[in-house]
Amino acid sequence: MPIEKQPVTNAILSIIVDFAGLFGDVLLKSKLKKLAKRLSRDPLNSALSEFVRLIPSGSRVLNIGAGGEVMDVILANVKTGVEVVSSDVDPARKPDVVDDLTATKLPAKSFDFVICAEVIEHVINPYAAAENIRHVLKEGGMAFVSAPFFFPLHDEPYDFFRYTEFGLRKLFQHCSSINIRARASWGRTAMHLLVRSLWFKDKRIDLAVQLLFVWNLPILLILRPILGRTKTPYFTTGFICVLTK
Repeated sequence: MPIEKQPVTNAILSIIVDFAGLFGDVLLKSKLKKLAKRLSRDPLNSALSEFVRLIPSGSRVLNIGAGGEVMDVILANVKTGVEVVSSDVDPARKPDVVDDLTATKLPAKSFDFVICAEVIEHVINPYAAAENIRHVLKEGGMAFVSAPFFFPLHDEPYDFFRYTEFGLRKLFQHCSSINIRARASWGRTAMHLLVRSLWFKDKRIDLAVQLLFVWNLPILLILRPILGRTKTPYFTTGFICVLTK
């Protein structure tokens, strides 16, 4: 009777993957997940901090999407005398105002500045959202908008869109000025996409990611100056837009 080698081989591979996955979970996986968040958030937080620091005292600011790290960055950099109002469609996030960006009830021309960071991909009607950002801004008011491009699925099932530079220009075509720049270098983007694979909940992918990271670490360190500086709109985690009404 022939020996069935394939099931035995698969069983051995499964044991190796399980053992390596357990080893990686203890030593490496948690650190790589922290790295993934830094790769994604550091460029965004830096740009947002720069924008917030320029807001003059006496201004009124709307932060669309209450709480979280974005609000922490705003409060850490905002000048004394600036009023920050948060809005969100979800009352559980405890916004100052419960409001749907696609059908806002906020008064026209009621804010000097609007911040809409990592929100526009989650709204079902982005054209209405873009128009309502303009609606609540005073004449000459400015908005900070960020959106993902090369970025994994997140906050399911409310992750609807990804945006190119040209898509964002189309969304905000009625603004008097639009400044758009890539958020992350191509090296940071490639690293982020690799490490974010750890969220896929697949032991084989987890193992592959950790081995690829450890194996290529010397090369990554050597190329760090290039990896960290070269930005292109063709391959980036997302875009940052500064708009003027």
